[in-house]
This record gives sequence, C-alpha cells and structure tokens, in this order.
Amino acid sequence: MRRVQFFEIHDQPWFPSFLRDQVTDDLQVLLDIGKPYGDILPQLREGIERAGADRVLDLCSGAGGPWPWLADALERSGLRVCVKLSDKYPNAQARERVRKDSAKLRYRDEAVDATRVPRGLRGFRTLFTSFHHFPPEQARAILKDAVESRQGIGVFEIPGRRPLTLLLLPLAVIGDMLVVPFVRPRPPGRAAWRLIWRWLIPIVPLVLLFDGIVSCLRVYSPHELRELTSGLADEGYRWEIGCMKRGVWRLPITFVVGYPTGKI
Repeated sequence: MRRVQFFEIHDQPWFPSFLRDQVTDDLQVLLDIGKPYGDILPQLREGIERAGADRVLDLCSGAGGPWPWLADALERSGLRVCVKLSDKYPNAQARERVRKDSAKLRYRDEAVDATRVPRGLRGFRTLFTSFHHFPPEQARAILKDAVESRQGIGVFEIPGRRPLTLLLLPLAVIGDMLVVPFVRPRPPGRAAWRLIWRWLIPIVPLVLLFDGIVSCLRVYSPHELRELTSGLADEGYRWEIGCMKRGVWRLPITFVVGYPTGKI
C-alpha cells in the first residue's frame, strides 16, 4: 500500500485530554461550517436502508463529527434514525453538549473500541474522517467485526493524497484561529483559555495542521480499500467502494459501504 503509517499527535495517550477535546471539537465545528459530507448523503442513506437498520452507531465520534446536522439532513430526505455517538476517548464536553442540545443524538459514556464493538450495540456503523487512523490490520478488523456482527458499515474520508486537499489545509488552520473560537458560545472563563491555546500558545492549530498532513498521507485509496475488504464478505454481505466528488471546488470523499444482503 502506498499510504504512510505515521502517528497523529491527538491520537497519542500522552497528549493532554483537554487539548485532545479541543482538537476534535474544532474539527467538528469546521465540518459544520463547510458541511462537506452532505455530498455522500445518498450513499449513506442507501447503506442504512439496505442494511435494514433503524439506528446508527457512530464510531470514533470525537466531538460528534458531521452528525449534529447530518441527522437532520437524513430526516429531511425521508429517513429518520436514532444516532448513538461513541469513541475510545469520549469527548466529555461534546457528550454534555449532545445531551443538552440534540434530541436525535446520544453520546455513549463508556469507551468503544471500533475493532471490537460490544455485541449489544446494534445499528449501522459509521466512521467519518477517522478510518485512516488505523493501520491495515486494525482497519481490516473493523470491517471484519461489522461483517461477523451482520451490521452495515459506512466509512467516509475527506483527507486524501491529493494536491487540492493538501493545499486547503492552511485555510482550515486559519479558520481554526480566526473563526472557530467565535462560532459556538463558550463559558466566559473557558473561552479565554481556548484563545490562549490558539493565539498565545497555538498548540491546537499546529496540531490540526500536523495531523491534517499526516491524515492525508494515511488515508486508504479505493484500491487499498478493495484490498482490505478482499475475502471478508460471503455471498450474504456486499461492499460498495468508490470516490465521490460533486463540483470543482468540492473535496473528493473516499467511501466504503458494506451491508448484509437480503434485509430489504
């Protein structure tokens, strides 16, 4: 595989949890602003419907990813589902925010390992901008676990080894410093600290830039996704793999959607 298996700072156990939460929170805000994952709504809806699922289990949710608005978009398209967010390192602030602000979303308190999802957690599994964090053996384990549990799964990735994606990363960092701190109301004391970690000691934007570059190098291409899924499914499970792009200035989105057949 041509992808590079390198580390991302906010994945590391030694990275302070309060800074990790800020990094994942800012990523979620940037996704809210651009709403790039709106382009894959048809693939997502089709996968959920073909899997016969009435709920979604989002893995590696961080601060919620696109789900705070994507759940509404799905409902407007005619599909209403209950969405449960989860993460190996649950974002405490996002969990509390979801509890207060969203009737459609729930954030699981307990940690969830995407490679070994508890059997009691049912639903169409999703991973947004997170699958590339896993090396091939773990990435394959995530897909295999979905197949063995007879659950549908959708993996969607904006990062990629593409010039346009890499060129736009500095704009995301600028947006993180100048726009994100003022988008969502913050408690006064906490807001001041957030500005410190972006302006005075700009750890958060620097981590976003470093991890963004690494993410682009780590993402699996459609060809590599076909290698990962090779031999995983039997005649009762189907994979759909591709790259979606709508418009010249829209970033391509690599995806793999799997679901058990015969459910609809």
